[in-house]
Amino acid sequence: MVADFNDPGAGNEERVSSRLSRRRALKASAAGIASMAWLLTIGHGGADLLDELARLAQGRPMTASRLATILRDERTEWNALLAAVGPSRMEIPGVEGNWSVKELVAHLTWYEQAVVEGAHQVMTTGAYTRRAMGAGNIDERNARIAAESRSRPVAEVLAEADAIFGQLLQVIAAIPDDILNDARLLGLPDDVPPWMRVANNSYAHYRQHEESVRAWLALHGSAQE
Repeated sequence: MVADFNDPGAGNEERVSSRLSRRRALKASAAGIASMAWLLTIGHGGADLLDELARLAQGRPMTASRLATILRDERTEWNALLAAVGPSRMEIPGVEGNWSVKELVAHLTWYEQAVVEGAHQVMTTGAYTRRAMGAGNIDERNARIAAESRSRPVAEVLAEADAIFGQLLQVIAAIPDDILNDARLLGLPDDVPPWMRVANNSYAHYRQHEESVRAWLALHGSAQE
C-alpha cells in the first residue's frame, strides 16, 4: 500500500502498521532473540553500573525517545574527548594498555555493530545468527579487533563509528517501548530490562573507556589548547 502523504491519517496508519510489524518480528522467535543475550549481558560494570542505569530510568519505564537522548548525550561527551585527543594523536599507543584511541574507537564500534546486526536480523527474519567471533575468549577477540584496526586510516575508523552509532539509534527507534522494558517478551530473564542491556553496550561502554582517555589527556594535554 502506498501512503497518501497529503492524508495525515494514512501516514499515521502506515507508521502504526510498520511499528506493529516490527513488534511481531521481535516477538516471533523468542529463542532467536534469547541467543542474543551473549552480547547484551551486563559485562562492562557491575552493581554500580546497574545503579547508574536505574538512575537514568528516573523511576519510570524507558522510552525509545529518552534512551536515544541519553545515548546521544553520552556520545557527545565521547566525541568531545576524541576532539581533545585530535586525529593526529589517535594512533599513539598506550592510552589504555597498549591500545591507541583509534583502537578504542574500533573496539566500541564493533560491539555497537554487533547489537545493530543482531537486532536487524531479528526484526527482518524473526531469527538470529551469531556474528562470527573466531576462536578464543573475549580478551582474545578484543585483541583481534584492535589488531585489525591498526592498518586502517583514522578517518575511516571515525567515519565507521559515526555510521554505526546512527544505525544504533535507528534500531532503538524501531523497538516498541514495551519490549525495551520487558525482557520476558524477548525470552530473556526479567532481572535486567532490555534497554539496560543496550545501554551497557553503548552508554556504559563509553564510560568504561572514557577514564583512560581522560587520564591520557591529563598527561599530554588537549589538542585544542
